[in-house]
Amino acid sequence: MATISAAAQSRIAGGVQPQVAPEEADRIEGEEDHGLSRFFFAACAALILSAIQGVVQRIPAISEWLLAGDHGGHMVTNLAHTHVTIVGAGTITLTALIYYALPKVTKVPLYSKALTNLSFWATLIGVMGFYLAMLAIGTYEAAMVHAGWPYEEARNWMGAWHKAPMAITAAIMGIGYWTFVTNVYMTVGRGAGLRKVAPERAASDGEFLLAKFFAVGATGLLFGTVQGVYQVLPWSLDWLHATGEAGHLIDPMAHAHVNLVGGVSVALMGLLYFFLPRMTGRPIFSMKLARFSFWCICIGVFAFYFSAVGLGWIEGNMMLDQGITDVEAREAVGLWHPLLLAASASTMGVGFWSFIANILLTVRKRPAEDAPPDRKLALLIGFSTVALLVGTVQGVIQILDPVEEWLVEARGSGYLITPLAHAQLNMVGFVMVSLLSMAVFLLPRILGRTVSDPVAGRRALTVLAVGISATYLVFLGVGLVESLAIHAGADPQEARTLIGGPWGRYVLFVGAQALVGLGYILLFRHVSRVIGWETVRAYFRTFGGRMREAGHQAVRVHPRALPASWAEAQRKAITTSIVESAGGWMGFMGLGWFMSGRPFIGIMALGSWGGCFWTFAYVVIASGGMGLLTALLVPYFILGALSGIGCYRSYLQDARLHLARQVQA
Repeated sequence: MATISAAAQSRIAGGVQPQVAPEEADRIEGEEDHGLSRFFFAACAALILSAIQGVVQRIPAISEWLLAGDHGGHMVTNLAHTHVTIVGAGTITLTALIYYALPKVTKVPLYSKALTNLSFWATLIGVMGFYLAMLAIGTYEAAMVHAGWPYEEARNWMGAWHKAPMAITAAIMGIGYWTFVTNVYMTVGRGAGLRKVAPERAASDGEFLLAKFFAVGATGLLFGTVQGVYQVLPWSLDWLHATGEAGHLIDPMAHAHVNLVGGVSVALMGLLYFFLPRMTGRPIFSMKLARFSFWCICIGVFAFYFSAVGLGWIEGNMMLDQGITDVEAREAVGLWHPLLLAASASTMGVGFWSFIANILLTVRKRPAEDAPPDRKLALLIGFSTVALLVGTVQGVIQILDPVEEWLVEARGSGYLITPLAHAQLNMVGFVMVSLLSMAVFLLPRILGRTVSDPVAGRRALTVLAVGISATYLVFLGVGLVESLAIHAGADPQEARTLIGGPWGRYVLFVGAQALVGLGYILLFRHVSRVIGWETVRAYFRTFGGRMREAGHQAVRVHPRALPASWAEAQRKAITTSIVESAGGWMGFMGLGWFMSGRPFIGIMALGSWGGCFWTFAYVVIASGGMGLLTALLVPYFILGALSGIGCYRSYLQDARLHLARQVQA
C-alpha cells in the first residue's frame, strides 16, 4: 500500500501541521478503524434514495400535485428529501471521517469503539425512520388537501399520528447523535489531559486546533438534535405552526443553521484542514488564518443561533399573547431584530471567507511530486470551496431587505432562487462534494487496499459536480426569469409557462436532477466495489454482537461509584433500582443509572424515554379513549420495572468483581 514519504510528511508538518510518522501515515489502525467503511456504504445507500426522489418529485404531474398539496407536499419535496441527503448521507459520512481523524489529532485512542457502533446504528435507524415518516405523512396530508380538506383541518384530523412517528424516530436519531458527541467530547478531553501531563507525547497546537473544530462541530450537532427532538413534540409543533414567520426563525432557520453550519460545516472545516495536506503532500497555506477562521466562525455561528431562537421566541409569544401578526411583532422588537442577525451573520461570513481563501490558496499550489496517487481528489475539494464562496456571496445579497422583499413578492418563483438554488451550492456543492471526496480518499486506506488513482470515484464526483452546477443554474435562471415576469404583471401560472411552455421548466429540472442522481449512483457503485459485498454483509451480520458490546460498556460502573463493602453495594443497588423504576413511571427513566455511576446510559435513557413518554401521553390524550391507555399502560410500567432490575443487577455484578479484586490484592 502506498505511503507518504518522509519528505512529504516533513512538508505537511511545517507550520504546526498535523505530524504523522512516515510509517504511520496510511497505517491501518486495526480495531480503531473497525467498521468505518460501513458508514460510507450506508451514506451512499441514502444517496440512492435521494437520487430517485430528486428526479421523481420534479416530474411535471407529480411536482404540480405536491405543490398544490400545501405543507404536506412541502414535507415531501423539501423536508424529507433534504433530510435523507444531508443527514442520511452527509452526517453519517462526517461522523466516520471524524472517528478516523480524531485519534490522530489528539494522540489518544478513540474513547469507545462500542459507542461508535451504537452511534452508527441508532443514527441510521433514526434517520431512515424519520425520512419515511415525513414522506408518508406528507403524502397522506397532501392527498387530503386534494380531496378538499383545508390543510389545517387535515393536520388536526391526523392529530397524534402527524406528530408521534416523527417524535419517536427523532428520539432514536438523537441517541445516535448524542453517542457520537459523547465519543468526541471524551476523546478531546483525554487529548487535552495528555497535553498537560505529557506534552512531549501529546498533540501539537496545530493538531489540537483541528480537535477543537471537531468538538465545536459536535456541539453544534448536539444543540441541533436536542432542539430537533424537542420541536417535534406535540406542543412544540403546535406553537411553531401557530407563530408563522416568527416560528420560522426557530425552525427551520435556527435549527438548520446550527445543524448545517454550527455542526456540519465547522467539523468539515477541520476535516479539510486535516485531509487536504495528505492529498497534496503540502501544508495548509496558513495555520494562522485557520485559527482566525475558527474563532470567527465559532462566535458568528452561535451568536446567530441564539439571536434567531431568542427573536423567534420573543416575537412568537408576542403574536400569541397580543393577537398581532408576525410583521407587527417584528416592528415592535425594532432595530434589535436586523442588528443581531446582521452582526452575527457578518462575523460568520468573515470566518467562512478566510477559510475559503486558505483552502483555495492551498489547492492552488501544485501537489508534491511524491504526493499519493489519488492527489487529484484535491481538485474536487477546490470545486466544493468555490461552491461555498458563490453560495455565501448569494446568501449576503439575498438577505438585503430590497432583495428579500423582491423575492418574497415573486412567490413560488422567488423560492427557486432561495432556498433551492442557494441550497444546491451550500448543502450539496460544498458539504456533499467535499465529504464524499474525502470518503473516496480514505476508503482504501481503512480497508488496507492498494492506494491508486480512483478513476471511477473521480468520475462519479465529476458527474455530481456537473449536476450540481446545472441544477444551480437552472433554479437560478428559471427563478429570475419567472420572478421578473411576475413583477412585470404576469400571474404565477403564466410565468411558469415562459420557458418552453407548460412543461419546459420541468424538463430542465428533471434533467439537472438526473445528472445529480447519476453522480450518486456512480458513487454508490464505486464505494460498493471498493468495500466488496462480502464485507458489507459481514458488517450487517454482526449487528447484534456490536450492539451487545456497546450495551456491556454502557452499563459499566464508574470507578468512583464502586462500593467499599458488600453491604454498601446492596444498599446502593436497591436504592438506585427503586429510583430508576419510579423515575421511569414518571417519565424520567435514567435517574437510577445516573446515581449508580453510569452517566452515559442515564443520558440516553433520560432523553429517549422522556421523548417517548411525553409522546405516549399526547397520543393517549389525543385519542380520547381509555382503550389505548389500558393497552399501553402495561408495557409502559413493565419497561420501567425492567430498567430498575437491570440497574440493580448490573451494579451488583460490577461491585462483586471490584470487591473480589480488592480481596485478591
